[in-house]
Amino acid sequence: MNICIVGNGAIAKVHAQAVIKTEGVNICGICDVDKSRADSGAAEYGASAYYDYADVVADKNIDGIHICTPHYLHYEMIKVAADAGKKIVCEKPLVMKQGEFDALLSEYADADILPVLQNRTNRSVCEMKKIIDTDANLGKLIGAKGILTWHRTADYYNSAAWRGTVAYEGGGVLINQAVHLLDLMIYTGGEVAAVSAEAANNSLRGVIETEDTIDARLKFKNGADGIFYATNAYCEDSPFQMELKFENAVLSYYKNALYRDDKLICKDSDSFVGKKYWGNGHEKVISDYYCHNIGLRPIDIQNTMYTMFAIYNSAANGAVTTDVKTFVRK
Repeated sequence: MNICIVGNGAIAKVHAQAVIKTEGVNICGICDVDKSRADSGAAEYGASAYYDYADVVADKNIDGIHICTPHYLHYEMIKVAADAGKKIVCEKPLVMKQGEFDALLSEYADADILPVLQNRTNRSVCEMKKIIDTDANLGKLIGAKGILTWHRTADYYNSAAWRGTVAYEGGGVLINQAVHLLDLMIYTGGEVAAVSAEAANNSLRGVIETEDTIDARLKFKNGADGIFYATNAYCEDSPFQMELKFENAVLSYYKNALYRDDKLICKDSDSFVGKKYWGNGHEKVISDYYCHNIGLRPIDIQNTMYTMFAIYNSAANGAVTTDVKTFVRK
């Protein structure tokens, strides 16, 4: 299996290390519009350098494509690769707009697309999900909360022209940083039915067009109430916190560890590539996909995506309560 990594930025290195550890998969290409980055990546991994995505798609020796590019490029790159019959591994967000996601579900339902939401495979998250699915003593879910307080500077946004723009990033802290936390709340707490939300730019006015802070109220389909708060205006990248309050117990995920009523259950692995808050799930996600044909598909993350779109819609319309769309596959 020969793959090409498209977009040789920070997250590309995480994909590369995961692929290197996956039996039977070979990095045969690195593609970037910046020739120096393509060349350096190709030299590092003993691969060919590509400077034009069309050349990657046209190469019949390439079986799979890892899309690690800015958000606004994802949808068109996915479509072109899918039309060419390639396997596709795409970093978050899978796409930037609701219409794009609708089109993937309806027009590319049979395409081989893996959306990367690697934190689902963290050891603590897997154990939390197992407890929720098997322990009836928990009782009914009453409430859920997710809190993320990270730090992004003007230099971070100014280092890449697409960041912090509505047209090219699609949003701010929610779509870029906190979508993983939102996904975990839905993965463990159940699907969201409706939201109301507010967004603000508290620390980067004049630097970015998008939000650096978002606050949402979630109504889960199972009746539970949730709160979701994310900001890039804190002084550091603090570990995010997620808590699920059941009738008879509280499950908490904090500092990369799972607690039940304040008792430590397990910790995530300390081994990781890149930034610690990315977790170490890329290796398992990519290995499972190529070796065992196991992994998420776009339809599996529809509630995460539609909840994200609904949060943005609510925030743009005065915190109006917004129903989360449910896609019905025909």
